[in-house]
Amino acid sequence: MNFSNRTPDDLSPNAIARAIEAAQPVLDMTQSNPTLCGFNYPPDILKGLSRPEALIYDPQAFGTLKAREVLANYLSANGQKVDPQNLVLTASTSEAYSYLFKLLGNPGDSFLTPTPGYPLLDHLLHLEGLELNPYFFQVHPDWPIDRTRLEASITPQTKGIITINPHNPTGAFLSENDQQVLLNLCEKFSMAYLSDEVFSDFAYVSQPRRIQNPKVLTFRLGGLSKSLGLPQLKLSWIEILGPDKLVEECKERLDLIADTYLSLNTPVQVALEDLLTFAPDIQNQMRTRLLYNRNNLEKLLSNLHEVKVWPAQGGWYALVKVLREGAKDEDLVIQLLKKHQVLVQPGSFYDFPTGCFLVISLLSQPDLFEAGVIRLRNFLEDLKF
Repeated sequence: MNFSNRTPDDLSPNAIARAIEAAQPVLDMTQSNPTLCGFNYPPDILKGLSRPEALIYDPQAFGTLKAREVLANYLSANGQKVDPQNLVLTASTSEAYSYLFKLLGNPGDSFLTPTPGYPLLDHLLHLEGLELNPYFFQVHPDWPIDRTRLEASITPQTKGIITINPHNPTGAFLSENDQQVLLNLCEKFSMAYLSDEVFSDFAYVSQPRRIQNPKVLTFRLGGLSKSLGLPQLKLSWIEILGPDKLVEECKERLDLIADTYLSLNTPVQVALEDLLTFAPDIQNQMRTRLLYNRNNLEKLLSNLHEVKVWPAQGGWYALVKVLREGAKDEDLVIQLLKKHQVLVQPGSFYDFPTGCFLVISLLSQPDLFEAGVIRLRNFLEDLKF
């Protein structure tokens, strides 16, 4: 049987997966599921799912108007000035990407994607028959875009530029200048601008300003998976911005795509207004946890001369850079598993171009997080190269 080349030929476990299996039980410091991290979800948070309206199936390609109005009000209260008519509700951010890739690209086309970056984009693009065309950040505390190679990366087959803001896993927000550079390129080469803002509620300081009234077709992505820490509720969104004529044509085509799938469930749309009332409390809990764990990480590793906790502006992750020459992140991850049963992610998982980075989730409960960092510190203190 010959399968399509949209999935890889080799699906066998890699060296880290094998090491995880051998090291059980493992103290997992890569946890990205908030529902397993001990947050205090109100007992009535799911009450809206039991409303009688949830039993009525009234499929709307972009989601019900009521749900989109509720979401527009919520986003507008956070400074985005959102038109509910320009929102498309989806079951996940991954599905939102798949809609946009279907809308903008033909098989063989490409999208500029940030590097380092989350590898999910590789899979999503390949599943649509599209190519990943990397653009690079400079290894600097603010992770600015390497502009020297940017325009040369664009080909006639490049249909859009993807940004993650704040970025995963560096936790850096794009500067206004970098955003404008990317938007100018989109205008020059007739490309779309895709801004993934799923982590935008988790800024450590005041959030940098978004570019308003873009001159190019622009899509902003978000979802309850991060904003409410509830990935099982499966509701995400696309906000469409840009010149009116382009936006309207885009909506006509997206309507066909979304109507073909109709994957967004009714109960979560009915419950959305109730759910969003819990957002401030949940986000405050999560931000408090993220900052507490980050401060503890910095304190516990502060005396290690060849280790640096990299600065960040937001998000769920911390970068620990091992400065000793010859260190390889994947080897360190496997050694850490074997010796201390602690799991972190290697920077190579995210295609860091240089340096030895370890990626650590800040979501874990503080006592577990501290125990893991102490094991990591002991491991790094004993390193022999």
